[in-house]
Amino acid sequence: MTGYGLLRLDGSRLHYERSGVITPRTSLSFSDRLLAIYDGLMQVLEDARPHEVAVETAFFRKSAHSALQIGHVRGVILLAARQLGADVHEYTAPEVKLAVVRQGAAAKSQVGFMVRRLLPGAGPLREDEADALAVALCHAHRAPSRAILAASGSAPGGLAAAIRRRTA
Repeated sequence: MTGYGLLRLDGSRLHYERSGVITPRTSLSFSDRLLAIYDGLMQVLEDARPHEVAVETAFFRKSAHSALQIGHVRGVILLAARQLGADVHEYTAPEVKLAVVRQGAAAKSQVGFMVRRLLPGAGPLREDEADALAVALCHAHRAPSRAILAASGSAPGGLAAAIRRRTA
């Protein structure tokens, strides 16, 4: 499953746009699941046309097979975002947790709780949606420093999408 979350930054106000999960059929081959994720993601990104996409960085798993599959999916995500011209920003899991919960070692339940508190319009969220929205919130919290860089001509502004991949 691949969760996504779309936020809009309007000045200093953050607005929930939408979120969801792309879930390819498990009966598909791995390459066909990658294609389904790409197609689903392209549909979301083409509709939203984000200026920026935030993605959680790769992290090590106990299973090398799982880590490799997540790496393939991350490649699909990065490719789709860049194909549409979005700038890609990456954040580690501790960075995301620190930005949302103010504790880098927070539990998933704490992250989900805070995402729902910070984005009351989001309603009930699946774990992958909450995780993607947490990445988007982390990215939004970094917007003021990006705005300073943009004003100096060093970096573009804007915000729209975050994607988080859990398993293949």
